[in-house]
Amino acid sequence: MKYSVVFSLFLILTTTSAEVDLLLARIACRMAVKQNLQITYVYRCASCAASLDPEHSALELELQRCVGSHVPVVSRKIEAFELEPLRQTDSLSIFHIPVAEKGDSLVRRILGMLNPRQPRKHMHKYIFLWPGASQDQLLELFSGCWAKQVLYALCITHRNRGIFDFDPFFIGGLKVVQSGENFRDKMSDLRGYPLRFSMFADPLMAIPRDPVESKGYKAVDGVAARVAAHMLNASITYVLPADNESYGRCLPDGNFTGVVRDLVGGHTHFGPNSRFVLDCIWPHVEVLYPHTRRILYLVVPASGIQPEYLIFVRVFRRSVWHLLLVTLLAVVLIFWLMQRFQDRVPRHGGIIHFQAKWYEIIEMFGRTHVGEPVLRASSFSSMRTFLMGWILFSYVLTTIYFAKLESGFVRPYYEPQLDQLDGLSQMDVHVYAVTTMYDAVRASLSDYHYGLLANRSRQLPLGLTTSYYQLLVVRRDRRSAFIMRDFHARDFLARNYNSELERPSYHIVKEYLRSMLCTYVLPRGSPFLHRFQTLFTGFHEHGFFEHWRQMDMLRREGTTPNGEEFYEDLGDQTDIDATASDATIRRKKRVVLTLDILQGAFYLWSVGIGLSCLGFVLEQGHYFWRRRH
Repeated sequence: MKYSVVFSLFLILTTTSAEVDLLLARIACRMAVKQNLQITYVYRCASCAASLDPEHSALELELQRCVGSHVPVVSRKIEAFELEPLRQTDSLSIFHIPVAEKGDSLVRRILGMLNPRQPRKHMHKYIFLWPGASQDQLLELFSGCWAKQVLYALCITHRNRGIFDFDPFFIGGLKVVQSGENFRDKMSDLRGYPLRFSMFADPLMAIPRDPVESKGYKAVDGVAARVAAHMLNASITYVLPADNESYGRCLPDGNFTGVVRDLVGGHTHFGPNSRFVLDCIWPHVEVLYPHTRRILYLVVPASGIQPEYLIFVRVFRRSVWHLLLVTLLAVVLIFWLMQRFQDRVPRHGGIIHFQAKWYEIIEMFGRTHVGEPVLRASSFSSMRTFLMGWILFSYVLTTIYFAKLESGFVRPYYEPQLDQLDGLSQMDVHVYAVTTMYDAVRASLSDYHYGLLANRSRQLPLGLTTSYYQLLVVRRDRRSAFIMRDFHARDFLARNYNSELERPSYHIVKEYLRSMLCTYVLPRGSPFLHRFQTLFTGFHEHGFFEHWRQMDMLRREGTTPNGEEFYEDLGDQTDIDATASDATIRRKKRVVLTLDILQGAFYLWSVGIGLSCLGFVLEQGHYFWRRRH
């Protein structure tokens, strides 16, 4: 009787323990259903000794049955993976660990399998089913998860309040906390957690403050980084690239330089410099959603003023001059024919009729065209009417000519600007740019166009992007051209604005070199991606970036008032068309007549004096020649 009672108690306790284990599986199943992610992975250890335990097997079967009947599930063996595979969709991973100390070795295996470079960490969640785990075992588990940059992980240990989470930003270090069946948002308050920002100076977007390691930067990128750090309540240290390679580039051996090297190596958490990402860097970093694009332009010296000694010829187009010449020849021919036919008409009552040679007809029309009187003319009314028509035509034409000539003196004409890359072959310039600029445009240009750039290239070290090197190059090389990003190009034009000519000294070629997404970079697998994405998207959608840009414009230095007005008129465009420039000049109603504009009059005066001197010499020579003979 005694043995039967003991045996009955043993059966009751065993049944109760098995029921509790099954309840743990149902809690995990309920959490998986509530998350409703695209795919759920259930990992099991087939080679573990505990897999032969009936209780462990029953729990595992219940977990597979329940989860598989509600959500899409994939069952995997832990032994089949040295490293967690990369996933393209959101997912939930459930790991079944043996009871208490029996699961220590498997936990170490799981932690070694977690992939720290799993992209979009906020989309992947983990549930560990570990019956009887102690507080120290949970701390080891969650510390290993955070070391692998896992953000969302829960551990179910027993039935009553047996769900645990971790707080990586607790003051004093990571802490295990009790949780419900939902994953907590850990990024709302970092409570002074130390973050390291890889950042460098940019003359327009990130101007250093002193000391830069703690104070950070001014301008758009600097303000955005400081505001984000304040909203995260994090302790920020700004790290400069040790090699001074700023944005960073790809090396032939597969390594990187600059900011990219620090991020990929795990030395820093975020790169707040707005940038485009080279094709070779994309697979190794994660980026925020690109709200804007950066366009790479070729900036060349502006075209010069057309030679003003030809201003009297270029008043009319070439086609107009051809038309006037044809008209003159037609008038001479018609007049000559008219006088030939008038010769057959009998002369009565002293009617004057003379026969003029063809060159005399041209001379007569030329004299009337410039306002000279006709010394002799036919008495026929038809001939006089024809001559009067020519005089009226000459008067109108001369009035139009001098009016156009006057406007030419007031508003100078320039040679056509270079707006197509094909025209670069006719320019003698040196194209300056840092190495990554040439790497970026190589993929988008044809071999011919890239060859035009490469044959004139002056490639510079990447570290020069932290300074306004273009202004220094312009002072030394007047034949310099540059590959620049759109906003740098606009600012460069404003700083090189010529107030006398009322136009910039440089011009942006309208056929751009490449359009690239503009974004911010983080290490691949960063747990901070989603939080930074939320912050910077909010900055963009609520107009903070635009506000900060406007504030930067108010504090701009290094431009003249006219250059500043030009920059404001330019806006987000890369150039102002000719009609807008003309309208601006007419609106200002202020013209500075320089020698470049008036040189045509002096050339014409010199030609006139030269012709009169030549005529004087010929007259004197002809007189003395006739005297001797």
